[in-house]
Amino acid sequence: MTQDTKQADLARIHRSMLMIAVIDFPGAVLFGLGIYGLVAGFNQDFLPMLANPVLINIMLVTGVVIMAWGMFRMVILAREKQGILQQ
Repeated sequence: MTQDTKQADLARIHRSMLMIAVIDFPGAVLFGLGIYGLVAGFNQDFLPMLANPVLINIMLVTGVVIMAWGMFRMVILAREKQGILQQ
């Protein structure tokens, strides 16, 4: 593998990791808001739709799924990056 190819692959992996982090952020926010809704609850005056327990559960599940996908993809890309660096 030439140095140019290695650098191009590393740049591609870096861009992919950055995109996954951007996609993963809303999942973390949804999960955090869901946990907050379970523990503290939402006030009816502040966004009444967030006082709905079904919506809180949907937020938790959606957040966990997005974060699990992001973690899975990050691990795959990290292994690929490590393989390129070891060559």
